[in-house]
Amino acid sequence: MKQVKDNLATRKGTTRTAQSRASTDDRTAAYRSVCMLLAGLAVAALIGFASAQVFAAGTDSSSSSSGSSYKVSNPSKAMRMATSLISKEKYAEALAQLETEVAADPKNADAWNLTGFASRKLGDYSRSEKAYDTALAINPKHAGALEYKGELYLTLKNLAGAEEMLSRLKANCSFNCNELKALRKAINLFKKAN
Repeated sequence: MKQVKDNLATRKGTTRTAQSRASTDDRTAAYRSVCMLLAGLAVAALIGFASAQVFAAGTDSSSSSSGSSYKVSNPSKAMRMATSLISKEKYAEALAQLETEVAADPKNADAWNLTGFASRKLGDYSRSEKAYDTALAINPKHAGALEYKGELYLTLKNLAGAEEMLSRLKANCSFNCNELKALRKAINLFKKAN
């Protein structure tokens, strides 16, 4: 009888060990799946961050500019250098790169927009406005140029001009438009301060 009890105890132990092993294998597989998912998300986030850094136009200290980013298809070396310099707040150096870009491609609305941005940051408001006007002549729906020209108008205390740019953004920008949100916020802050 004792031998039968020992056999049963051994079988129960074997069953528990097999169940424990299966449970451990399931947990290991689940852990690996979660790790792979997290690794994939991390890579996707890094790619998104890197592309946002390359194409960010920076922020405007005189307004609430979000530094909205936009993508440039196949940017030239000069455009990559300019956006990098702008992100480091080296606006005069960025303008030199942008001059090279607009000389090579005078129809590049993004280059004209960044020229306006860098000029505005350096306090050259006349040059800034001309550059935004050129960008908008090339592409009247250029969200970045509409936002930044609106912010220029706020810097110049021209609320009506900023509101006109906001109206154009509303007409041309999608529901979740960062440029629209940024200019609306800048206008609201301007109204509270003035």
